Amino acid sequence: RCGSRFGHFSKSLKLVIEASARSAMSVTAGSNKLLVHIDRAEGLHHLSNFTGDKPYVVCEVKHADNRAELSRAETKPFIDGDTLNPKWNETLELEHWQQGEALEIAVYDKGLLASKTLIMPSEVFFPNGFNGRVSIPEFPKSKLHISVQVEFGTAAAGSPTAGAAEPLPNDESPPVEYDAPTTETPADAPHKLAVSILEAQGLKQMNHFTGDHPYVVCEVQGKGVKVETKPVTEGDTMNPSWGETHTLEPYCLGDSLEFTVYNKGLLGAKTEGKVLLPPELIYPQGFSGMLHISENPEALLHVIIRPLDVPAEEETLATTKASKKKKKKLKTGKKSKSCC
Repeated sequence: RCGSRFGHFSKSLKLVIEASARSAMSVTAGSNKLLVHIDRAEGLHHLSNFTGDKPYVVCEVKHADNRAELSRAETKPFIDGDTLNPKWNETLELEHWQQGEALEIAVYDKGLLASKTLIMPSEVFFPNGFNGRVSIPEFPKSKLHISVQVEFGTAAAGSPTAGAAEPLPNDESPPVEYDAPTTETPADAPHKLAVSILEAQGLKQMNHFTGDHPYVVCEVQGKGVKVETKPVTEGDTMNPSWGETHTLEPYCLGDSLEFTVYNKGLLGAKTEGKVLLPPELIYPQGFSGMLHISENPEALLHVIIRPLDVPAEEETLATTKASKKKKKKLKTGKKSKSCC
């Protein structure tokens, strides 16, 4: 267990709609499906500065049995129009849903996870369905417009008849507002980080015969918890672009993150250099910027760190303090200094 509490930077909307087993109805296992209508979102945050935002929604049934068949679907990316207020208007079908299993809904932007977890109890959408706006805790002005229905399969004793689910509500139905109750995170609970490894600049050529294949490993220093990008094998490998986001857990307040840039060769991997990001730059406001790579003063690594469970008010306060501190340094310092 971690010794302290820590929080998150958000680039996403992540909803977990929990279907608990409190209902007295008996639902036939394996023959039911969830119909999730993803209508639109409003008030999303700008994430991709270079390529533009292309948000899409991924839905997955969180099966109680890990051996169960994967039930996952996603919308098409929204690429035209107002991408901060995207309109998908798509209905996703998730097979093999069983009573008591959760529905996870996450908003992504070109593969970058964009949000926090929200729990919607089963009585909100089961057995009568849900149609309305769901507030996102860390984004007070952001809402996701969705409808959720259960389509029952073969009837069993005490269960609805096959296909008895009502059709998804249309736009004329009065919207329902759902605000998830806020919960305190235990002070000693482990936390999650969203680690985005975007690109590097100015790497050295290390494999003259097989070609350079750079990749990055991010590790909680001294804990053995790590994530890794795929090697870049095409294009400008001296200035590689990964554009990957990974979830790193568990993370404890006070831990540093170590980034190591490797260059994969025929017989193994050579080290381009390392970067150590101290804990004060991770909690609670997160980090976004270019880091100097050791052993190569000209090389830079672009990363984004987003704690995924900090209360919204705490994150806002931390961001405001960090902004004031930065402005103060710009007024008094003649030269800016790198953090790493």
